[in-house]
Amino acid sequence: MTVSLALRNSREVSSKTRERLQRLARARGYQPDPTFTRLMHYLRLRAPRRLKANIAALGTSRAWSPRAPKHNFMERLCEGLQARSTALGYAFSLFSMDDFSSGARLERVLVSRGIEGVVILPLRRSADLGDFIDWSAFSVVAATPSVLAPRFHSVMPNHFDNMLLACRALSQRGFRRLGLAIPSDWEIRVKHRWSGGIAWQNLFGGTDPVPPLITSRPGFDLDMPSLIAWLRKEKPDAIITDAASFTKLADGVAQLPARARPRIITMNWPDTQCDAGIDQRPEYLGACAIDVLAGLLMRNEKGIPTVPNTTMIDGEWIAGKLGKESVKVRRYEGTKVVEN
Repeated sequence: MTVSLALRNSREVSSKTRERLQRLARARGYQPDPTFTRLMHYLRLRAPRRLKANIAALGTSRAWSPRAPKHNFMERLCEGLQARSTALGYAFSLFSMDDFSSGARLERVLVSRGIEGVVILPLRRSADLGDFIDWSAFSVVAATPSVLAPRFHSVMPNHFDNMLLACRALSQRGFRRLGLAIPSDWEIRVKHRWSGGIAWQNLFGGTDPVPPLITSRPGFDLDMPSLIAWLRKEKPDAIITDAASFTKLADGVAQLPARARPRIITMNWPDTQCDAGIDQRPEYLGACAIDVLAGLLMRNEKGIPTVPNTTMIDGEWIAGKLGKESVKVRRYEGTKVVEN
């Protein structure tokens, strides 16, 4: 058992003993048998165990706006995490980092409960968590791009392709002026992949180029004066945004004449206040994150990886109020609106 634990780099064996046994294994040319490893992992999951939280999801209490619709991204993500954890035989717990006075205190709780696997949930603000806890004690997967550092293995929405999917769907319905409107916090959060998708659309997508609006005001709401000025200058016939910014966006759109108001497309469907959008399918994202984490736990890979890997989940276009039919699209001749 000591040799087995040492070769799996378990902390149940002292570092001195681990290093000695691993050195001997390398000298003898030992290589693990993947079939046997898989069998032992299966037996461990099937064996009776006391109830404990083997896997924990770490998030923040204020990760999402209270305006978010019911059954939103975070709720659906956690459902996916929970369901897949249960299917694989792991118990699952959810912790808010805001409930702990320090990272050290949270770490003590995780260790005391026997938690070795951690999923980091989307954070309210992009953050560096390098010094938050000792990550070497845990196998970690980030289910968000909002962790600036360290670089863990991650599972996240395919933001760039999702934007191209939305643009293509809108273009096929006759929309010609597609505008992206998001605060700088969202732009950082998605690693510039949405603005990159719009840039590709502007260059090669066959629609009329519309410079994106990325306001610099802190927070997740758009800057109202900048928004109104952008709407009047660029005259988009569809605005692509995120649901968290919808209230400010709707206020700005309402100041335009009724016939000149663009459709609102969300990159975080469902949102009944928007016309259509991309469902990022967070249930699948959660399930995939647990699959990646289970592999790390089976191989006993702990801490910050040397070469972090990213798995991306494709979203799905939801036509919503746009339906399947082509729409009348506005073009502008001076201040006059003409419908084609």
